[in-house]
Amino acid sequence: MSTFDKHSAARLLNAHPLLQKLMNEAIKKAPFVVLDSQRGRAAQELAFRQGNTKVHFGNSAHNWAPSIALDVCPLPINWKNTKPFMVLAQQVIWPLANAMKIPVRWGGDWNMNGKTNDESFVDLPHWELHPWREWAKKSKLYQG
Repeated sequence: MSTFDKHSAARLLNAHPLLQKLMNEAIKKAPFVVLDSQRGRAAQELAFRQGNTKVHFGNSAHNWAPSIALDVCPLPINWKNTKPFMVLAQQVIWPLANAMKIPVRWGGDWNMNGKTNDESFVDLPHWELHPWREWAKKSKLYQG
């Protein structure tokens, strides 16, 4: 059984309680790290400039308190191999989310049609409560 390292655990604390609950169950089944959760203005704009997101501050599920999104990466980290992301999503996180009745959307299947090869922007680490804008109505914008 895996557990989070201290950095992942700290990032997870900034995420919505439902995402915390989901990821705390998922880590028991597969090793992964939490790369990011809550982003303030500066962090969001940096992610935009680097091409890691398509949206500016205020238009991301990461920009809320608590964060309505987080980014996770299977261990060991290998950005050139997408298969571990698919396994984590399809065999661990999705089944748990469904069983726990936690509504999530994954950046590998934005349109939620079960296909991972028809997306114009793929963000394999990204998980968000869905629909995130509805969840944002219950949160406040995090300036950072």
